[in-house]
Amino acid sequence: MKKLIFLIFFIPLLLQGVTGADIYDRFLLDGIGGEFTEDEYILRDSTGGSLESETDSFWGEYNDIGQIKVTWDATNLYVAVDACSWGNNVILYIDIFDDYGMQDQSDLNTWMRNFKFYNFNPDFFLATWDTNTNPQFWKVREGQTRVADEISSEDYAGFDTGQLGRSMEAIIPWSTLYYSEERNMADYPSIRVAAVITAGGDFTSGPDCAPDNLGGMAQDSGQTVIIDNYAEILIDENQDGAADIDSVEPWQRVSFLETPPIKATPLEITKVEFPEGKGFNRDNEEQIPIRFYTNRLTQYYIYIYNMEGKQVGTATQVGNDIIENYYDFQWDGFNLSGKPVPYGIYILRIFSDSGEITRNEAFAVVK
Repeated sequence: MKKLIFLIFFIPLLLQGVTGADIYDRFLLDGIGGEFTEDEYILRDSTGGSLESETDSFWGEYNDIGQIKVTWDATNLYVAVDACSWGNNVILYIDIFDDYGMQDQSDLNTWMRNFKFYNFNPDFFLATWDTNTNPQFWKVREGQTRVADEISSEDYAGFDTGQLGRSMEAIIPWSTLYYSEERNMADYPSIRVAAVITAGGDFTSGPDCAPDNLGGMAQDSGQTVIIDNYAEILIDENQDGAADIDSVEPWQRVSFLETPPIKATPLEITKVEFPEGKGFNRDNEEQIPIRFYTNRLTQYYIYIYNMEGKQVGTATQVGNDIIENYYDFQWDGFNLSGKPVPYGIYILRIFSDSGEITRNEAFAVVK
């Protein structure tokens, strides 16, 4: 009889962390996040270990993201960010749709922070500041990159100046996230999330993010940071327009653009070469070849400027070597109107698509 009582008592505990048709009553928004079970910790490995370091914040443990927690039922998404934010802010970004969203948060009409986004562009974000118990939930206006509107959600934050083990929590209806026939779960079955600590003022960045960025964060809050990694969570595996609720363990639905922990690698162009020389004879050569080496593969563009600073041409990428980490481009010596440029000195400018780096090199077009 004692064994039977033991099983009856523990079976509900084993199941309570698994998604179900309605788990709303499990959640008490108290700024602690204790309602989430370990299978709802998104930043975890297959052994249950955390993928977010407790010592990776430039500003120490009192300004640090600890964990992102996610689960859901048929009606709502439940999220929490465990963190400590001593006098600073915590933001959770949510990206669902590929065709719009934030690109540069410093250009936004609200919560202007020095974050640019590469590889994902958040459509929503939940944000709060130290000691504020009422986070704000924002939706980037459809088709926009610079305008967000505040919308209602059930949420609470428990951050309290130096108190560890606190959370920002929210219950968000699926109807808020998938808000029209065109913005439906069947077509967009996954959500992508990332969280940051940021300084309190406009046009600032911060010391920690989760999951880890490829390029790292900033010790100086005046520095622009590129947020370029995320956790992606598959909500609707069958793409039938409904959240999967049949014994789903959310952490098993998680993938990353790059799996943390990541050693930060600030983007750098290490060398630029002109294989045929820096003097380009437009009359004898069809193309001027350009090669540059980089420590991290991403998308690059090369524009050509005259000495007055006016763009006169665009180089074309012709290949890259992922082993040697170099890119090959070429330019034909013609301007944007298709006419030969005058002889003289020109500036080749290399841009990374993420906005992290610009590199200038001079060369000549000669007779």
